Amino acid sequence: MNSFWTKLTQNPIIFSNTFTTLFFLIGLPAILNHAMWRDELNVWLIVRDSQSLSELFHNIHYEGHPFVWYICLALLKQITSNPVIMQIFHLCLATSSVYLVTRYSPFNYLQKILYCLGYIPFYEYLLISRNYAIGLLLCFLFCTIYPSRKQSYFKLAIVLFFLSNSNAYCLLLAIAFSMTLACEYIFQKPLNQTIVAKKADIISSSLIALGGIILSLIQLIPPQDSKLAGGLTGFVLNFDFNHLVKTLIRVWNSYIIILVPGESQQLSLIIFSIISLAFIAFFAILFIRKPIILFLYIFGNIAIIAFTYVKFLGAPRHYGHLYTLLIVCLWLASYYPKSSLLLKIVPQSFANYIVWAIKRTKPYHPPIIMLILYAQMIGGLFTFSRDMIVPFSASRETASYLKTQYKDKLNDLFIIGSPDYTMSPISGYINRKIYYPEIQKLGSFVLFTTQRKELVHLEILNQISQLVKTNPKPIILILNKQLEANHPELKIVPVKQFRKAFNSDERYHLYTVSQQS
Repeated sequence: MNSFWTKLTQNPIIFSNTFTTLFFLIGLPAILNHAMWRDELNVWLIVRDSQSLSELFHNIHYEGHPFVWYICLALLKQITSNPVIMQIFHLCLATSSVYLVTRYSPFNYLQKILYCLGYIPFYEYLLISRNYAIGLLLCFLFCTIYPSRKQSYFKLAIVLFFLSNSNAYCLLLAIAFSMTLACEYIFQKPLNQTIVAKKADIISSSLIALGGIILSLIQLIPPQDSKLAGGLTGFVLNFDFNHLVKTLIRVWNSYIIILVPGESQQLSLIIFSIISLAFIAFFAILFIRKPIILFLYIFGNIAIIAFTYVKFLGAPRHYGHLYTLLIVCLWLASYYPKSSLLLKIVPQSFANYIVWAIKRTKPYHPPIIMLILYAQMIGGLFTFSRDMIVPFSASRETASYLKTQYKDKLNDLFIIGSPDYTMSPISGYINRKIYYPEIQKLGSFVLFTTQRKELVHLEILNQISQLVKTNPKPIILILNKQLEANHPELKIVPVKQFRKAFNSDERYHLYTVSQQS
């Protein structure tokens, strides 16, 4: 074993190719085993069922995401309407990120392995097919070609254009990267950097990067009738201490993965928000002799944390971009020599304090980084293994039951599903539309507009009592929790339950409904 590891690590190319191949081979059966949920299949349905490019962009406007992922899926749809192709494509994106990390990053072999087996690359951005994997790949592509900036910004500008249009968090990262490049160019002399890019290159590259940012912002501004994440009014603009500490602990959640125990208790929130601030201060001190990286780290954290506070507390796939920012900063820091610039421009007393802080924290730099990487790996291996055992959603099992039970008669059924947003993955798997009571018509994908109306079970049954009079087809009712009402005109018979799913919203109950005789 030691001999094999020695041979493997003697050649970085062989190491990268071997590990990347293993990652793909492990990821392939895992992603095919993964039961897709609404956030995956709803996007696929939007792309599949939009009748034109203009309609697609109209529907994207309600999604809270820019266009890149949707255009990729639109191209894949030309090959097949089977959503499995989306999973294969997503696996290729995740594998490409692993290749860039193992081949080009400055980390040692152990750190590369730990990172690639971590929660973000090995689970969240591997098995769950969303637009975050393409953003991660573009971040690492940015890191890989970063040294080329001294001759030309054009390649970086192209990457920034697409990064801006990957998702809202990558837009924030793209803005931070762009500001960092601008800052470095402006202060290149005091930073002992020599940028020889021509003015025409700088202007055209700036326009490309700026164009990507503006285009993304246009798409991210919700329409007047959008209700997604509160729509136009869903912003927290007042000071709320409890909300602030919940926002700050996202740094802890992003780095260490472990959820804060007793998050509903204010003392626990305060303690872990302080730890989160300590993490930021620790890495700020680490980067203080590399001013450009310090700027990127601070600016990027402020941008993501501010967005988290103002708009959306988010889930690990969202605030995980704080961890991605840290990895990017550690990567880019390897391109810069140490600098005493900041120590020279601050008052001497403060400079002395900074030097003291650097000396005191220096021995802890490797252990803290390794602690984070090990925590990420534990989280990645655990969640990856869990997904292999417990389906993320019961949608695929429910769809398989319908296909098996009704076979060629599936299209003869009148299927009613509620709430609509939990039914879209079933629609994707059975490849047909479902009647959504929230919009009172057949549909596949769901858009969160003001036209939708959240319904209780009695209201759903009232709709069915009218539908059953005019619809001769057998009616199947699917709910994501047990029926809590009855109706005198309807005969409702429980058929089957599908409760094995990690996502509690996507456990299903099937009923047959007919007129009471």
